[in-house]
Parts: sequence; structure tokens; C-alpha cells
Amino acid sequence: MYDPLVNNYPGPAQPHVRSYWQATTSVDLPATQKYLPEHADIVVIGAGYTGLNAALELAQRFQQQVVVIDANQIGWGCSTRNAGFAMPGTGRLGYGDWEKRLGVDGTRAIKAEYDHAFERLERHLQACPQRLQAQRGGYLKIAHRPQAIDALKASYAILKRYEPGTRWLDADAIQKRVHSPQAHAAIHYPQSFGINPVLLAASLARQAQQAGVTLVEDAPVQRWDKVAQQHRLHTAKGRICAPKVVIASNGYTPNHLHPGIHGRSLPVLSSVIVTRPLTADEKAATGLHSTELVMDTRTLKYYYRLLPDGRLLFGGRGAIRGKDAQHPRYAKHLLAALQGTFPALRQLSSEPVEYYWSGWISVALDNYPRIYSPDDGIYTAMGYCGAGVTFTQLAGQRLAELAMGEQLPALPFYQGPLPRFPLPHLRRVGQWAFYQLARWRTF
Repeated sequence: MYDPLVNNYPGPAQPHVRSYWQATTSVDLPATQKYLPEHADIVVIGAGYTGLNAALELAQRFQQQVVVIDANQIGWGCSTRNAGFAMPGTGRLGYGDWEKRLGVDGTRAIKAEYDHAFERLERHLQACPQRLQAQRGGYLKIAHRPQAIDALKASYAILKRYEPGTRWLDADAIQKRVHSPQAHAAIHYPQSFGINPVLLAASLARQAQQAGVTLVEDAPVQRWDKVAQQHRLHTAKGRICAPKVVIASNGYTPNHLHPGIHGRSLPVLSSVIVTRPLTADEKAATGLHSTELVMDTRTLKYYYRLLPDGRLLFGGRGAIRGKDAQHPRYAKHLLAALQGTFPALRQLSSEPVEYYWSGWISVALDNYPRIYSPDDGIYTAMGYCGAGVTFTQLAGQRLAELAMGEQLPALPFYQGPLPRFPLPHLRRVGQWAFYQLARWRTF
């Protein structure tokens, strides 16, 4: 599997990962161009949620000639590999963390940004004939052990100031909705909902093309230089020059794509299994409803949802290196975690997992993303920490505004670069040590 810290760039013409979404979703994708134009006003690297939103905004609102290039196909990265959790927020910092840094007014401004992201996602939902197969019912953040209840309840007390629609569920209440020995209390976020991520990527691509954006697939950037005020990108589909470049490849960004972003992100694998369709008795034993999303309070979180066809999607952290991503032990680990969460499913058949896949997310050193300019004429958004389905919709808009010289809101997301990891060549060693510590503390 392509590894951003090892490989210079993703090879072109690689198929989409064999995921549940790809296997079960029929999409109407726009035609892409076979040849790369020689010039553009702005080149966007990455045809995922961030890049397509940026391109759409640049073309529609600012009338720019935009070319989007992707190393493989539209949405080839995590935009089609995620679990489809549309949630308020991004990164790993909650309202309590922001309140300590910014005070109440600043935290309300953060909350307003999250609301803008949802508004933009709703716009894309309306543009999709299948309405993204949205499953509305909210998100449950569950205390996975009794020791986690107090911290979760303390966060709820702060959360109510900014999200008054949230509700606290005690042990009895959560057990009526999630029949698990690892469900001791929960917060219910009603605004959240589940989507089909492939449909979202396709909706964005269609809107971008209709706005005049040129889409070019199988065009990894192999070399990047600058002549006068023009950035010159050499790709597998030829060379293109532009005064401005947007880097929107997030967790899939090669380590040495450009010196301005080197060492500022840790690509981390998140992995997902999807079971065969559960029987009626099995579904009843879990207590789950296909309208709700669930995540626990572990440091290395597990997340799951019952899909419309009765399958159970279950995800968590996977391998550390790309070359290990498909090793069977990681799928077995997730299955064991699923069955620990739902002991009633321990009798699943000998081949319960029908789909298993992984994708790279971008982790920031200080746990929240940045939208910024690392060098003249270069703009990027990275570091969503796996919580980007909703926020990327707004991040693309903010990227476009930044590239066009507009003033962004005075919020930490937009006020500086991603911090560089100390000793970046040892990032994977640090990640391994963190995983060991987190697993020991959790169990």
C-alpha cells in the first residue's frame, strides 16, 4: 500500500480500494480530461473533499481557471475510504479545550465555523440525487468503561453551553440503545448523521465540473520547480504551470512534495471492517439503529454504525506502516474488538468480515488542522486528525478565500502553519510508542 513517508508519490492508475462503499454504490462521475493543460490560474493537488470544495469555490465565486489533478482517481484517498461520520468539529480538541484557550466568545466563533461546515455539507447533500444516503439520528459518544464517565460528564457540562441540543444518557438509557458491556453512559449529538462518502465525492466532482473546473486523473506530481512567478508541476500526464497551487492531499501528501510542508503531518492508518448482513436476532442483540453513529472514549477510539442493509461497520486504528496495512491480523484485531463490544456477536460465522480496508488520515502535532500558506503562491489544509468529513467542506472554501487574498476569521485554524514534528524522521517510532501506551491505559 502507498505510504506517504516512504514513497515519493502514489503511482497512477491504481484501482479504488475494495471497500463496502465502492462495492455497493453506483455513482455518476463526471468525465475527466485525458490531457493536462499547459497553464491554469490555480492548480489544485488532490481530488478529495478539500480539493474539490476549494476548486468549486474558486471557479464559482472567483471565476478562476482551475485544474484539479489527482495521483489516481477522484476521491481515491480517504474521501471514499472513511466511515461516513458527519459530525460537528475537527481535530481532537473539544469545546472545553477551546474555551481554555479562547474564552467563551472565541469558542462560540469556533462553533459557528462548525455550523458553516454543516451548511455547506447540506448544500452538497441537496445536489446529490440519492441525498448521500443520509442516516439522520445523531451521534453517541460512549463511556466505554466506568472510569470514563466522570470525564465524559464534565465535557458534557461545557458542551451544553455551545450545543444545547445535546443530551446526557445514563447507564440505563444507553443500554436501551447500545446493548454492550462497554457502554456505561453517553452524550447524544443530534446534529450528526451518517452519509455514503462515495456519493459525497461524486456530488462534489459533478458540481466542480459544472462550474468549469478541469479534472485530470492519474497525474501524480513527480517533480516541482519554480520559474519566475510560476509554479511548474511535472506529472505523469505532462507539465502544467500556474502562479498558485493548492495542496489538498491531506494524509496522502508525500513527505517531500514541497519543503514548506515537510515534517508537519503524521499520516496514520485508520482501518474498517464491514460484516455480512446481521440476522434480525443479531441486530436486536446489539440494540443498534441504523440512524445512529457511535464512537467510544478510548484514546485509540473504536467507531461503528449499523448500515442500511443490516451490516455492521466497525473501525479503529490499523497498521503503522503502509506495507503492513493488509496483514490479516489487523482485520482480526478489529473483529475481536467488535465482538468484545458486542458479545452477542461472538457466534458470527467463520467468515463474518466481508470488507476490510484502510486509509491515511493526517494527524497534527497539536491536534487541530491548519489552513495556511507555507510559501509564496502555495496554500494548504492538513491535519484533520480523522475528523474531516464535515469540516473539509468549509476548509475548501477557506482555502479558496486565502488563495484569493481574502481575510479569514481570526481563529487558530487560520493563524499559522502546522507545527513541525520534532525529529520528523522518527515520527513512526513515536507513533508506535504512543499506541503501546494508549492500549495499556485503555485496558
